[in-house]
Amino acid sequence: MSENFGHNQNLNAAPNSMTGRILDRWEILDAIGEGGMSEVYRARHVIMNKIGAVKFLKADLSQDENAVKRFQQEAMTSGSLAHANVVQVYDCGASEHGFYLILEFLEGSSLADLLDSRRENSEDGRGRLSLEEAVPIFLKVCHGLGHAHAKGIVHRDMKPSNIMLILAGGDLKDAQVKLVDFGIAKFVQSAGRDAHSLTKTGEVFGSPVYMSPEQCMGRAVDGRADIYSLGCLMFEALTGRKLINGRNATETMIKHVEEKPDLTLLERMAADSEGYAMMKTIVERCLEKDPNNRFADMEELEDALHAIPLGPRLDTEKRKPDKNEKDARLLIFSLLTAAVATVFVMSLAVYSLWPVARVQEHLLQLKQPLPPLSYKPLVPPGFTERKARILRNDSSISLVSKDTKTPTGQTLKSQVQTLLASAALFLEEKNYATAGSRYNDAYERLKEFDSCTYDDSEGSGNRRDKLISATGAVWAYYQLERVKKQRALDAGLSVSSSPGRDLVESEHALEDLLDDGKIVEKGDPQWLNRAYTVFALVLEEQQDLVKAMEVVSKNLKLDGEVVDGDAYTAYGSALKKANLAELCRITEKFDREKDPYEKALPELEKAGYGKSPQEAKVMAQLRFRHGLYLLELEHAGAYKLAFQEFSRALPALSGLERSACAGYAYESIKHYDWFGSLLFRFKNAI
Repeated sequence: MSENFGHNQNLNAAPNSMTGRILDRWEILDAIGEGGMSEVYRARHVIMNKIGAVKFLKADLSQDENAVKRFQQEAMTSGSLAHANVVQVYDCGASEHGFYLILEFLEGSSLADLLDSRRENSEDGRGRLSLEEAVPIFLKVCHGLGHAHAKGIVHRDMKPSNIMLILAGGDLKDAQVKLVDFGIAKFVQSAGRDAHSLTKTGEVFGSPVYMSPEQCMGRAVDGRADIYSLGCLMFEALTGRKLINGRNATETMIKHVEEKPDLTLLERMAADSEGYAMMKTIVERCLEKDPNNRFADMEELEDALHAIPLGPRLDTEKRKPDKNEKDARLLIFSLLTAAVATVFVMSLAVYSLWPVARVQEHLLQLKQPLPPLSYKPLVPPGFTERKARILRNDSSISLVSKDTKTPTGQTLKSQVQTLLASAALFLEEKNYATAGSRYNDAYERLKEFDSCTYDDSEGSGNRRDKLISATGAVWAYYQLERVKKQRALDAGLSVSSSPGRDLVESEHALEDLLDDGKIVEKGDPQWLNRAYTVFALVLEEQQDLVKAMEVVSKNLKLDGEVVDGDAYTAYGSALKKANLAELCRITEKFDREKDPYEKALPELEKAGYGKSPQEAKVMAQLRFRHGLYLLELEHAGAYKLAFQEFSRALPALSGLERSACAGYAYESIKHYDWFGSLLFRFKNAI
């Protein structure tokens, strides 16, 4: 239920049968609007000539006990609040026309109306506020909710339509903000007060788009439920898009409970703006599923919002220098100078000891190894010219797969090569499901007739084609999973983090093959290298980083046996060495004697990596992460090296990464150069 009391409401929304009647010294003037439970009229106090809003419970609900009690509860909750940012309740009672409330009349519009208006006039169809407009409004909402929470009242229905804006001089930043509609508000247990509520645990009330997970599950709530709703509201006001919006109320509530909010729009805005970056961090904390991980109260949220830079402060007074009288004594001047010097030295000491605000590590994605491994399937020579013949041969694939008669080695080779050629064709055309099936058929046929060797008596051809088919199946099903996930995200559906059955089974087949001593000892080094790369790439995607580290290590041992290093990546083994260093850091395999980054990064630069803007950024991120690795070693030499790496990384970083890197650089230099750390902190405004 939501009824606002602003001048812009639809004047034809409620019937005019009450117009002209006198209700306890209030003359009904005209209808303002109508909600789900009530009708609202503009009224004038006949003696004081004061304008107010009269809210009647609808006649058809006057016999509904719960509706009456909720109407009375709104009177109780609103009437107990007296704050500049909460709509004022003047009186309440019952008359021959039904139960009523008399409230403050607000000549303005709701935040929802403002966003809708801007949406209609925008080119991209998104109605939103600038950061400079939004933050003052958010702060005033926090003031009002903080007052309610201090009284033991939780609003439980925070949304744009329940925030009224009264413009003072046309400037939105100076608008008066009023919270309305405490109709489903709830008293929570506090010292000296009994809990008053019309709801019981298990009942669900609120607007699904803005409801906290605990509200969606019908659990007990406190002020942190309003903080979650405010997080949803702030995201919508800044981006012009609702954060979570399912196809129906039930789906929307499930998303609040189970899904991690998608803050991509806010992340894009935060990329080049410190203010939006801080705003994203605030919204992200408001939206924590566990109330214990959100801001503890509105005061803490206000402090975070106050820290957002919105331009120069207008209320900062310039200190005027003291003017000594001509007859001031030299002693007084000396004492003042000494006092200033003392204060200055103490300020430096306090400033140097004052902790630097840390950026939360999960915001920096430090658990994702860089640079990401890459793989490009080989296209056999003359593949395009043979396409028609491959498709003709593919028509006999089902017969080949079902043939249980033991073939000769040459026949088996022909069958397997037919399957592999068909698989490569479907892979090239991005028909990943069929490609994976063909690769899998080839692998199963080689396993079934393992004794039928070809190319030589030891079966070198069999080993090679096993590696090709097992590697191809993993790559095809991995690409298929990525396509499915992207389609689900584009459709606004939930995405499972668990890999599909086909990918899991093909991974197991490839892992068994790479554990086979004969394959590792006598297999084609180039195809072994490819198999290790694909396996490691998929493991890193699935965050199985310990196993990925083992696979990358084995992969690097083979690089020397492959002509020109990796044929499928421009930077050869240097890229993998840097990737392995990252895996050591993430899995906390710290080695005081052997720093894995020490050789990997120079070798990567020597190979030519870092020339494009994207590669230069990855190189800076690697140096930042190398600095983090060195900090974990906790010895004097490591701190100096860490500072050097952080300093080299800083120019190419931006946003939160730059802030975090500068903070860690300061912490590093402080261990060995106190004065230098002060200069660095001043220079980088830490």
